[in-house]
Amino acid sequence: MSGAEPDSCVTDVDRYLAGAARMMASVRYCWLATHSDGGDFGIRPMGLLPKENGDPEWTMRFLTDGRSRKAGEIRRDPRVAVMFLHDANDASVKVSGLARLLEDPSYVQPRWKSAYNRVFPTEEDRASAAFVQIEFERMELWIRGVTPEPWGVSATVLERNRAGNWRLVPARADRASERQVL
Repeated sequence: MSGAEPDSCVTDVDRYLAGAARMMASVRYCWLATHSDGGDFGIRPMGLLPKENGDPEWTMRFLTDGRSRKAGEIRRDPRVAVMFLHDANDASVKVSGLARLLEDPSYVQPRWKSAYNRVFPTEEDRASAAFVQIEFERMELWIRGVTPEPWGVSATVLERNRAGNWRLVPARADRASERQVL
C-alpha cells in the first residue's frame, strides 16, 4: 500500500492511503465528474469495476457507452474527478486524474462479462462499449478516525509525483483563518 515519497512522513501518508483504499472498497457506487462543453460539469453515478490482476494500485475502471455524452466529454478533456461517500462512517474521498477511453475491441472483448449484456443488449450496443480508466493524481480525504480533526473542516490532500509516489500536501497557512470563521 506504500508508494509514499521517501522524504515525506511515510507513516501518515501510508495511513491515509490505507484509509482511502478501505473506504473506496466499501462503496458500490461513486460519482464521476467530467467537463462539459458549456463550461459546466457532467456528474453521474458510476459502478466501479473490480480490479484486474496487474492493474496499477491507484487506477479505477468503469464500463460506458462510447456514444454517450460522458465519453464525448472525456475525449475533449480527460481531466476528471470521482467522489466516494460512505455516510455511516463519515468518510468521503475525492480522487482526480486523467481518464482514458479504452474502446478498441482487442481491449474490450477479453474483459467482457455476460452481466454487461443487460446494459448493452444488442450487438450494436456491445460494439459501442468502452472502458473508462482513470489513473489517480490527487486525493482529498475526509475520513473520520483517519484524517486529522476537526473532521470536515478541511481536506487532507495527497498528490502523486511522476514516479508514482504519494506525498502529503501541506495545509495552507490561510486555513487557520478559515477555521476561526467556522
